[in-house]
Amino acid sequence: MGYSFGVMKKNLIHVIYPDEAVNSFVMTTDMSTADILERVFAEWNHGSGMECEMFIRSQKRSLSVNDIVVVNGTYFQCANFGWHEVSPEYVNALEKEVANHPSRLDGAWFALSEVMWGRKCVVETV
Repeated sequence: MGYSFGVMKKNLIHVIYPDEAVNSFVMTTDMSTADILERVFAEWNHGSGMECEMFIRSQKRSLSVNDIVVVNGTYFQCANFGWHEVSPEYVNALEKEVANHPSRLDGAWFALSEVMWGRKCVVETV
């Protein structure tokens, strides 16, 4: 009986909290991009039971709706359910809008929420 194993690949991951922080690391796995996104979501959420050491050390809030994860140069925005692929230009514009929003003084997450509400939660997909 033969077994088929996936090829292990080094994947460059960036967890982006718009206008707040970027955490980058390499994940070596044979998982698909969709599975990598779900794993990153679990590893960067308090109470998931799968929190990674980098997340714990970062003392950041949990990854949430509207945050960005980049997998090997492809950008994804966390949605209410799943992920939407977005362009780097979309992310740059989003970060600029969050940085300049009046509620940024209360925190980047508050500004991000207001910006996305103002956009009526419409995500520009690629």
